[in-house]
Amino acid sequence: MTVPKQKPGRSKQDYGTPPAFLEAVKGLLEIGQFDCDLAASKSNAVCPHYLSIMDDSLSAMPWNRGQGWNWLNPPFANIGAWVNKANIRTTLFGARTAMLVPAAVGANWWRDWVHERASVLFINGRLTFVGCSDPYPKDCALLLYAPVGLDGFDRPSYDVWTWKPAKAIGAMK
Repeated sequence: MTVPKQKPGRSKQDYGTPPAFLEAVKGLLEIGQFDCDLAASKSNAVCPHYLSIMDDSLSAMPWNRGQGWNWLNPPFANIGAWVNKANIRTTLFGARTAMLVPAAVGANWWRDWVHERASVLFINGRLTFVGCSDPYPKDCALLLYAPVGLDGFDRPSYDVWTWKPAKAIGAMK
């Protein structure tokens, strides 16, 4: 069996998050919109306030602009730095960040910065990113970094989330 060659750091890194998925996340968090999109461009930002590559949110921003939730669909080539910063900004400053990542539970970054640090929702149903015709080939997870005791976050947890409404799932069969 031949496995496709991986191209770390050479694949397109700025696919937009599917709008229907974003609406489901906002519904889950009971918010009207995100405070800040932490890794975006003018063409794929999910809210009015966003940080681009030029803004360098990994080194410059405290990620606690408002009292609401930040959104983050980071470049998948360097996820470790993003989950590390999300954890630190939650711990030190109380920032709340919802982050979409591959469900790479065997990766060191997952062990070090996700496990027992974020509430994890494994996404049931593959996502098709904006600009793609096929679903992303790997399982994804929604990480919720929030201070314990805030918004019902008693402790980090794991669950499976069927984000699509039952009506939409039935129509896909």
